[in-house]
Amino acid sequence: MKLKHCLSTIAIAAAATMVGIAPAHADGTKYVALGDSYAAGVGIPTILDMTCSRSDHNYAHLFAAARGYSLTDVTCGGATTDSVTSTQLSAVTADTALVTLGIGGNDIGFTDIVTDCVKAGTIATGSGTGSAVLQNLGTGSASGSAELVLGCKNKYDASMPSRLSQTSAKVAKLVSDIKSRAPQARVVLVGYPHILPDDASLCAGRQPLLPGDIDWARDTVVGGLNTMLSSQPGTTYFSTYDIYTGHDVCEAIPDRWVNGTSVDNGSGAKFHPNQYGHAATAQKMQTTL
Repeated sequence: MKLKHCLSTIAIAAAATMVGIAPAHADGTKYVALGDSYAAGVGIPTILDMTCSRSDHNYAHLFAAARGYSLTDVTCGGATTDSVTSTQLSAVTADTALVTLGIGGNDIGFTDIVTDCVKAGTIATGSGTGSAVLQNLGTGSASGSAELVLGCKNKYDASMPSRLSQTSAKVAKLVSDIKSRAPQARVVLVGYPHILPDDASLCAGRQPLLPGDIDWARDTVVGGLNTMLSSQPGTTYFSTYDIYTGHDVCEAIPDRWVNGTSVDNGSGAKFHPNQYGHAATAQKMQTTL
């Protein structure tokens, strides 16, 4: 009897110890938003963090409010996979239930690509010539203008496969790190919107972009990013592309959900979604996630 009592005591103690070291269970309402300016809602009032230009009306805030989730939003304009790892990842903890991640554009050099596409289109459409145009665009000289007239496709197309491949590896590593920190969390990769129209002629007189650059940037840059994100294993891919069909930078101003070279419909930053795009994204999240 004494031995039996002793074994029972040991079993109880062992069970208590196991309870003490058991991993934390995910809180079904704990949601962490990670990502770059397209996730942060840059330029959309009200800005919560001026350094990151993070909006309280980005899709994460709207979605969390509709679902009653407890949101930790650390999205930041200009973020790359490396900066998400160093400055945002710590927000993900063992009890996190949902993580959304919108990333990749800055890793492939999206800002430089957009800038050079606009420069090429501005020169080619005769908005100005030579050094005056480039100085207005912030380059300071006319050197390299011939290359720009050929278009941003000419400048970047050859490097895009390697840029996308390298970014894919970084996204995979970041997803692995997220899962290590929150093993029970659902990780949702949020794609990039339908920024440019399927018919490049719609941009004539509305955005200073060359037709060949429009088709290339839509299919190779944005399309390449979304294909890369959708192929990441162990994640859910959330497409925003179809949401923005008919609401790209070259639509009539009242229909634009992505700003072009100027902010004409609501708020936001140039070549970024405005408040209507974020609201539509959050609404689709409510019905599909």
